[in-house]
Amino acid sequence: MTYTRNNLPSSYQPYEKLTICSNSLIGGGHLVELAGALPLIIGYGEKPQVWLQAFSNPEKMEFVSVVENSVSKFPAVEVKEIEGSIIITIQGKQVLKVRNVSNREAVVENMDLRPIGLNLYGDANNMNMPNGSFSGNSMSGGGVLLGFGG
Repeated sequence: MTYTRNNLPSSYQPYEKLTICSNSLIGGGHLVELAGALPLIIGYGEKPQVWLQAFSNPEKMEFVSVVENSVSKFPAVEVKEIEGSIIITIQGKQVLKVRNVSNREAVVENMDLRPIGLNLYGDANNMNMPNGSFSGNSMSGGGVLLGFGG
């Protein structure tokens, strides 16, 4: 199942503030949307709740779910909980580290989505993409920080 803004996981609850590689989403929202699909969804819970989808067919913009509600769907994908953080690795390479700051706020401290076919990566200081980098930006009221395709 491909998740979209109109078709979110039933247990998803947005954080009041989600900081992704120094960029803040306030009052809900998502990092990236590709032709309507949300490959990464991060929601509130006792520990961060993550849904991650990888390209199964990039030409047709088709995705396969690799993590649902912070649970791996494939042996090559490992999800660990360490001291309030969720760390996701694919074939031993870390793709995401999300840490709860409070009961309504989380921080993505490290992200490298290249192993799932998305050229987005960053750390606590900035987020990089093919045509530049983002740091210290804020967006409020939902929506999507980065949108690609129609």
